[in-house]
Amino acid sequence: MHVIPYHSSASSFIFAKRQVEDLSDLGHQNEVFYFKTTFSIWGFFKQLSALRKLVNEQKPQIIHAHYGTINAYFASRIKEIPLVVSFHGSDLNYTNDVHWIREKLGKLLSRIAAEHARKIICVSNQLQRNLPVGIEKSTVIPSGVDTRRFKKMNKQECKKSLGLSESINYIFFNANNPIIKRLDIALDVVEQLKDYHIELLSLKGNVNPDEIPTYLNASNVVLLCSDSEGSPMVIKEALACGVPIVSTDVGDVKSTINEVDHCFIVPQDSIQLAAKIQYLIERGATSTNGLSILKARKLDYLSSIKKVEEVYFSAINQINR
Repeated sequence: MHVIPYHSSASSFIFAKRQVEDLSDLGHQNEVFYFKTTFSIWGFFKQLSALRKLVNEQKPQIIHAHYGTINAYFASRIKEIPLVVSFHGSDLNYTNDVHWIREKLGKLLSRIAAEHARKIICVSNQLQRNLPVGIEKSTVIPSGVDTRRFKKMNKQECKKSLGLSESINYIFFNANNPIIKRLDIALDVVEQLKDYHIELLSLKGNVNPDEIPTYLNASNVVLLCSDSEGSPMVIKEALACGVPIVSTDVGDVKSTINEVDHCFIVPQDSIQLAAKIQYLIERGATSTNGLSILKARKLDYLSSIKKVEEVYFSAINQINR
């Protein structure tokens, strides 16, 4: 039984939805409960009643909460089933895009969920270090990339299919949370590169997830300059597509792109970020050895999902002893 935060955007929590698909491919039976975030006591318990009913009908061996805060706390209220919680970033890291009371409450609920969890998955070592409790029952498993979807494609054909100009150098930027992702810095980077025919492909979560590989392959570089991250999927997806990366040292990006051609870690400064992108464009650097590095480090979807499967079996065996 997977508990995933509900969002109207098809791309929201796509990593969790694809993990469910991958588990189904391995032969597991899965049910998904989409939790609608609410601070209404009535709304919370109404959804909890619906989850209990589904649990009684399906009798799952594991409940997996994909994301902490109130989502994982909600899942932890079903006490008779082993709970696995995956933490992804802002559920443990400090964030400044919400009111401080909500931010503090979210971290408290993550802590309570971690206390109740049989097993914990963190998508990066940095997140594991931020665990308030339960590090002894935690495992680091970055979300894997589906290399069947994310792969190298012809840049000009991708531009044509998206209606993009062949003469423009595009910077791919994930702006689904513009405050945390620092869209302001990305826009300043583009302004400094105006002499290089640069445009920002700023995606805000309103693009069909199946089109993301096309957008990545249409881009000259992926830019990431967030204030905080866990294990950003866009970095691993860019590696699979062989697209150069310019990023700040956030989450696990530094270790992920280590030894990858045409990928750089830069301070969170628009001038220095722009300078590295300029360097790539002037040298015509358009591809990387990212896919081979990705596979060598077992960051593909199959390696990742098998590790998740091992966590499930461990949680089940632990409670049965």
